[in-house]
Amino acid sequence: MSNVLNAKAFANASTVVVLALYVVCRIASLVAPDFLFGIAQSWFHTFSVESLKGTEPLVLGVFLFGGVSLAVLTWVTTYVTIVLYNRWAK
Repeated sequence: MSNVLNAKAFANASTVVVLALYVVCRIASLVAPDFLFGIAQSWFHTFSVESLKGTEPLVLGVFLFGGVSLAVLTWVTTYVTIVLYNRWAK
């Protein structure tokens, strides 16, 4: 049985999932910012995230740039991870 994974397909799938979560997070920041910061506070136990709250709305250009850069980072990281996995799983 082969352990080989399709790196391109896996990277594409991972990128779609991460971008969906990015959009969900953006929506949550609009409709329930306190809930979102409550989650963040629970992840960073000894740090206060209160000072990280934005004072200006996120403009569309910044949102799109964040999405594109996150997509590129996710795709490249996933692709390289799968290529290495395929090489080392032999």
